Amino acid sequence: MGKPASPAGRYFKYAIGEIILVVIGILIALQINNWNEDRKSKLNEAVILKDLVDDLDSDHAAFQEQKKTLEKQLQLVDELLLDPNNSPLSKTNLNYIRYNVEIYPVTFEDNIPQGIYNSAILDNLKTYYRTQQTVLQNLRNYTNVIENLVRPFLRKYSIHNPETAIVDLAALGYTENEEFGKKLLDINKLAVHYDSDEFRQILFELRLKTAEFINDINTVCKANRELIPVIEDYIK
Repeated sequence: MGKPASPAGRYFKYAIGEIILVVIGILIALQINNWNEDRKSKLNEAVILKDLVDDLDSDHAAFQEQKKTLEKQLQLVDELLLDPNNSPLSKTNLNYIRYNVEIYPVTFEDNIPQGIYNSAILDNLKTYYRTQQTVLQNLRNYTNVIENLVRPFLRKYSIHNPETAIVDLAALGYTENEEFGKKLLDINKLAVHYDSDEFRQILFELRLKTAEFINDINTVCKANRELIPVIEDYIK
C-alpha cells in the first residue's frame, strides 16, 4: 500500500483545485460579459442602422424633389431651343432658366456612423457614397453654367425685373414659385435673343449639364433604394 498523502500534499491539491475553479469562474464571467457587450453592440448597431435608413429616405425625397425642378428646367430649355416663340413653359415658368438647385445630403462618406460592424453594409455604403460624390461633382458643373453663363447673360441684357426683389409677393396673393417665375424675368426682352448664337450656345451648355445631372440623380436614387433593403434585412 502507498503512503497516505501528507497534510501538505492534500493542501496543495486542494489549493490547485480552488485555483482551477476560480479560473473557470473568471472565464465564464468573461464569456458572459463578452456576450452582454456583443448584445449591446448589436442593439446599438440596429438603432444606428434604423436612423441611417431614415436619413437615406430623407436624402431620396430631397433628390426626387430637386429632380422635378431639373426636369422642368430641361423642358423649358428644349422648348426654347426647338420653338421658343411657342414655348408654353416660358409663359408660366420662365424663371426655371436661371434657377439653381441645391443638394445637401444628410448622409455622406465623411460621416459614416460609428458602431456599424457589418462589412457588407459598410462596403455598400462606400459604393453608395462614391455614386453620391459623382452627383455632387456634377452639381458643381451644373451650378457653374447657371452662375457663370445664364445669370450673367440675363444681367447683361437687363432681362431681370428688379422690382421683384422688393415687391411683397405674398401680399399680392402670390404663394407659389410659379407665380414668382412669371414676374422675375421679362419675356419680351428675352425673346429678342431667341435666335442669337450667344443665347443658343448658353442653352446648349445648360441642356447638357442639366440632363447629365438628372441622369446622375437617377443613378444615386437607384443606389439609395438598393441599399435600404440590405440594411433592413440585416436588422431583421
